[in-house]
Amino acid sequence: MLSGFPSSGGSARKARPASGNAVIIIIAAFVGAVLFTLGAGAVLYLNTQQLTAAAERVQHTQEVISSLQRASLLSERVLYRTHLYLLDKDEDDLNLARSAANNLVTSSVHIRALTADNSNQTTNSQSLSECASRLSDTMARFAGNTPLPTSDVQDCQKTISLMSDQEQMLLTERAAHSKRRLLTSISTEFFLIPVSILSLIILFALLLRDAVVLQRSAIAAQKVNDDHARSILALEGTARESELMTACRNELQLCVDVQQVYVTAATSFSRLLPGSSGCLYMINNSRNHVEAVSFWGSPSHDDFSQPESCCALRSGQPRWRRPGISEIQCAHFSASAPERYHCRPIVAYGNTIGLLYLQCDSDELVMQVNQHMDAVRQLIQITALAIATLNLRAKLENQSIRDSLTGLFNRHFMQISLEREMTRARRRKQIMAVLMLDADHFKRFNDTHGHAAGDAVLKAFADIFLSNIRSEDIACRYGGEEFTIILPDTTVKGACDRAESILTAISQLQVSSGRDSFDGFSVSIGIAFFPGDGETAEELLQHADAALYDAKHNGRNQVCLYERAFSAK
Repeated sequence: MLSGFPSSGGSARKARPASGNAVIIIIAAFVGAVLFTLGAGAVLYLNTQQLTAAAERVQHTQEVISSLQRASLLSERVLYRTHLYLLDKDEDDLNLARSAANNLVTSSVHIRALTADNSNQTTNSQSLSECASRLSDTMARFAGNTPLPTSDVQDCQKTISLMSDQEQMLLTERAAHSKRRLLTSISTEFFLIPVSILSLIILFALLLRDAVVLQRSAIAAQKVNDDHARSILALEGTARESELMTACRNELQLCVDVQQVYVTAATSFSRLLPGSSGCLYMINNSRNHVEAVSFWGSPSHDDFSQPESCCALRSGQPRWRRPGISEIQCAHFSASAPERYHCRPIVAYGNTIGLLYLQCDSDELVMQVNQHMDAVRQLIQITALAIATLNLRAKLENQSIRDSLTGLFNRHFMQISLEREMTRARRRKQIMAVLMLDADHFKRFNDTHGHAAGDAVLKAFADIFLSNIRSEDIACRYGGEEFTIILPDTTVKGACDRAESILTAISQLQVSSGRDSFDGFSVSIGIAFFPGDGETAEELLQHADAALYDAKHNGRNQVCLYERAFSAK
C-alpha cells in the first residue's frame, strides 16, 4: 500500500501542470479570437471605405464625361445656329448661337473645376477655357458678312475629344479598380466567416476539455454537457444567420429591379424570423406617402399618407411598442393596432427611404426577434443598399438617354437610334421617315412670358408628340425648341398623316402656367425619307432640316417634304 502513494502523488503533480497549460491555451485562444475579430472588423471597414471611395471616383469621372458631352453639343449648336443665321438672317438664330457660346464658356469653367484633381487634364481644361472664350468673343462680334467660326469650333471639339478620351480611359481604370475592390470585399467576407466559426469551435472545445479534466464529477460533467449543447445551438444559430445573410446577399446581387429586391427581402425576413409577420414600406419621392411594397405572414399593414404617422419615422429611431414598455400607438393603422410590434426606419446613404414593420403575437416571438436583432439590422442594411443602388442605376440610365425637361429621348440617343433604325430598314427593305419639328415664334413667346411658361409649352408639345405616334416610333428633343421624330416602317402618306395630326393637336393646345393660360401655338415640320433622301444619318437629318427650313420660309404652321422624297411620292 505504501508503495502506491508516490505513484498517486506523481499523477496529481502531473495533472496540475496539465490543467495550468490548458488554462493558458484557453486564454491565448480567447485573446487570439478577440484580436482576430477586431482585425476582421477593421479589414471589412477598410474594404467598405475603399469600395465607397472607388464608387465616388467612378461617379465623378462620369460627371466629367457628361459635362464634356454637353460642351460638345454646345459647340455644335454654335456652328449650326450661325449657319442658319447666314441662310435666313434670323436674329433669333444668331442670339441662340451667342447664347450657346456663352454657355460653352460657363461649361468650360465647370469642367475645369471638375478636373482640378487630375493633373493630366490641367493643360486641356485651360485650352478649352481659352478656346471657349475666343469663340464667345468671335460670336459677340459676328455679323452677316463674317465667315463661320469653324476653326474655333474645331479647336474646341478637338480639345473636348482629347479630354473625353482621357476621361474614358480614367473611367475604365476606375471602374476596373472598383470591381476589384468589390471582389476583394466579397472574398474577405467569405474567408472571415468560416475562420471565425472555426475559432469559436476551437475555443469552446478547449473550454470543454479543461472543464472535464478539472471537475471530474457527474454534476460538473452534466453542466459542461449542457453548456456544450447551448454552445452548439448558438453556433448553429450563428451559422444559420450567416448562411441566410450570404444567400440574401447573393439573391440581391441578382435582382435587376427594386420589386425583386422587395420580394427577396420579405422572403429573407420570414426565414430569419419564423412565426412572425411583417411588412416592408417605401417612402415615395415626394415624401408624402408611404406604400406597403411586400409583406410576409398576416400583418396589419396599410398605406399611409403621412410618414409622421409612424413614431419610428418621426423620431428616426427603431421602436418597440409593447404593453408596459411603451403605450403610444402609431397612427398608420386603419383598424385597431396590435399590442406588440416593432418599427425600424430603413436608411441608405443617410436618407430614410422606408420602414420595416414587425408584428409579434406573443412575448416569445418578441424574444426571438430581439435575439436576432443584429441579423435584422444587417439584413435591413444590405436591402437598403440594394434598393439605393438600383434606384441610382435607373436614374443614371434615364438621365443618359432622356431630356430632363420634356422626358423625351435626348439628341445622343436619337443619333444612336437613327443609325440602328436605318440599318434595320436597309436590311428589311422598308421606308423610314425622319420628322424635324420646330416651335414657331418660340423665342418671342419665351422672351414675352418667361422661361416657366416656355418650359410648360415644351412639356405640352412633348405630350402631344407621344400621344400621336406609335409605340415603336422615337420622339427626341433635338435642342431648344427643335424636336425629331423617327418613324420606322412607314409610308409617305402615313408620315404626312402623322405630321398633320400633330399640327392639328398643337393648334388646339391650351397651356396653363401659373394663373395664365396660353393658346394659338403652331409648329413647322420637315420630313425626309430613307432611303430616298439619304443613305447616312447625317444626310437624312440635313435634308429633314432643309424641308423644315422650307416650311418656315413658306409661312410656318405646315408640313414640307424634302424635294426628292416629294417627287418619289
